[in-house]
Amino acid sequence: MPLADYFSRDKIAISQVLRGFQEDAFAARLEEIAVGIKFGAEAAQSRDGRDLLDLLVRLLARLYPTLVFSPQPGTEGLAVELAGLAKAINPNIEIPGSGWRTDASLAVGSDAGDESATNIFVGCDGWSARVGTGGPYEVAETGNPFGAGFAACLSAAGLFRLLFMPGGSRLVDIDILFPDDAYEFPTLREAQVEAASVLVGVGAIGNGAAWALARTPFDGRIYLVDPEKTDLSNLQRYVLCERHHEKGPKSAIAGSKFKKSLKAIPYHGTWDSFLGRYGYEWERVLVALDTERDRCAVQASLPRWIANGWTQLGDLGVSTHNFLGNGACLACLYLPTEEVKGEDQLMAEGMKIPGLQMQVRDLLWSGEGVDTQMCNAVATAWGVSPDKLRPYLGLPIRELWGRGICGGGIIPLGSKGPEQRELHVPLAFQSALAGVLLAAEFTRDVLTAGDDGQRKTDVRRIDLLQPLGITAPLPALKAGRGTCICEDEDFRSVYAAKYGITL
Repeated sequence: MPLADYFSRDKIAISQVLRGFQEDAFAARLEEIAVGIKFGAEAAQSRDGRDLLDLLVRLLARLYPTLVFSPQPGTEGLAVELAGLAKAINPNIEIPGSGWRTDASLAVGSDAGDESATNIFVGCDGWSARVGTGGPYEVAETGNPFGAGFAACLSAAGLFRLLFMPGGSRLVDIDILFPDDAYEFPTLREAQVEAASVLVGVGAIGNGAAWALARTPFDGRIYLVDPEKTDLSNLQRYVLCERHHEKGPKSAIAGSKFKKSLKAIPYHGTWDSFLGRYGYEWERVLVALDTERDRCAVQASLPRWIANGWTQLGDLGVSTHNFLGNGACLACLYLPTEEVKGEDQLMAEGMKIPGLQMQVRDLLWSGEGVDTQMCNAVATAWGVSPDKLRPYLGLPIRELWGRGICGGGIIPLGSKGPEQRELHVPLAFQSALAGVLLAAEFTRDVLTAGDDGQRKTDVRRIDLLQPLGITAPLPALKAGRGTCICEDEDFRSVYAAKYGITL
């Protein structure tokens, strides 16, 4: 079976974006799809082209069970290399010869071959990506990985819309240049990362950021902070991970990809423990965390400048934050606007056992496994056999909630189930684009030498499940309710003293 053995996580992500999703029918259809990747010397002989193809394969091989490489004469060696990467990501993947029938194809570069048999053309030039049906597009030699990274993510998104979403070909962009504010980015050049910098959170977004940062011409170091190890379900969207990386520390896996002058220092631990060991003075912090609480905690530690990447139902994006001034700090974006339910209430209601909320709370606090009584109560509430709950007996209640209820282990994906924003599982190209954008903001800040006068509070939002519209960032003002830490005089005074700023 050519589907990856972590396909169950893909199913969760896809069920959240496709109406009427049916697991078996979707899997059967996916197994019949062959995706073509075409390229010539233009892409194969340039750093930008090779970067584009690298990330494109890292995205496609996680979902599609058959990839067909069609290199032009003289570039067959790169095709063999890319096929090896695809096999490392999904050992089950099928890679037939270049004459194999394809259901859709991507052509990278202006010399990729037969234009009539191409669905989506892909190119890049410095900071800019070119994607659409109006190509072919050139791949320039600039040594800038960002246009290449953007192009890989946008073309993978276009392919998904073409193959699976209602409207199909009507959802594929005709001719887009992304980002539409690329002219505002400084020319990428060698630079020293002298100030202390951190990427906190090396999950799916953090992987995308690390992919790009490892390819910059910078000298210096950046810390990668994450307390977790990679598990099988992560491989669905962690672009730096291969199948053998299961159970490896996330920070170390990402750190191993830094082969140039910019050195990564992995730290396997929490943000709190990292601060306890290395102190609280950080010039740049890139935030790629899952929860609102964790993001606010990073802001409360008062880094000088923050860039934040996220994915959620409806969009992905990146925001940049300067603590003083009129712009929003990171915590401003995540202040609750209404009374919110606690985790115990959300779980109890989502599992249809509201009368057992106190027991749910106790299990969350103690970390003990769920017992037979709770499993039977959930089975009765959902009208399923108690046997379906047996695999969760003795496991932490978050496993029952995450894998059983939200992950489709007990109720079929696509059926009406609980809603919880933090359990959104993005598709790989969504997380990767958020990460590359996050790294782009870091790069911009390094190249402008962290000039406080140029540090803006901006928010950029993108929906990859629709044809691309305007993607330029917009300013974000402070919450203005007097309840955020950036409006607190004590926090403001500490921040000013910390970085020698006069209020």
